[in-house]
Amino acid sequence: MTSAPTPGPALPAVLFDAADTLVELVPAIPELLSTAWLGRDGAPDTTAVRQALWAIGSEGDWPDDEPDPERRLAMWSRFCREALRRAGGNASAEAAEHAARHILDPARYRAYPDAVPCLRALRAAGHPLALVSNFDRWLRDILDGTGLTGLFDTVVISSEVGLEKPGPEIFVLACERLGRPPGECVFVGDSVVIDVEGAQRAGLHPVLLDRYARFPGFTGPRVTTLDGFAALATHLPIPAGRTAQ
Repeated sequence: MTSAPTPGPALPAVLFDAADTLVELVPAIPELLSTAWLGRDGAPDTTAVRQALWAIGSEGDWPDDEPDPERRLAMWSRFCREALRRAGGNASAEAAEHAARHILDPARYRAYPDAVPCLRALRAAGHPLALVSNFDRWLRDILDGTGLTGLFDTVVISSEVGLEKPGPEIFVLACERLGRPPGECVFVGDSVVIDVEGAQRAGLHPVLLDRYARFPGFTGPRVTTLDGFAALATHLPIPAGRTAQ
């Protein structure tokens, strides 16, 4: 009698961040805040806006989750006005609100070209998939509009569960929903502090997705695109310094 083959180890579960990982605002905030509608003398340089956004983010002043649409618009308007001010641009209330309305419109978002093919390849290979994002509930409208909704086994949004990255609890919750311990899970995101360090503290295997070469000195597992990532995610741990082009 021939014995049944011994099953191999389960494939890692793969968890993803959303914004700037799988979906992007078009145009992105740095380009949005440096466009001509701000006025010939009022539109700051894109690089200056990007640096202002990074500074605001490092200070923890990125807008919080806000379920009320009017308060959400006011909060994002203040955020845009501060970014414009720091970048040396036209920090008028009108310009800031114009930008905020663009940011808050789900129709202004699109999936990166490599996102859906990567997710489909991972699903076809048998990897459990989750989305874990610091976002308001309208992220679900973005997922619907970009064709990503049906590609995850679970979606964990900070405003719905009352937990935020980089706190370990939101990562652990997603792992529990997938039925996997954190040590059997990969997390892919674009932020070193929020995604990589947060996931690592929770016991997951983080991979930095550095689409815009913001972190050239990062020495951990790092990719610049999701092309070919499905093959890279098959084995744990993913080698440090591994870069997919």
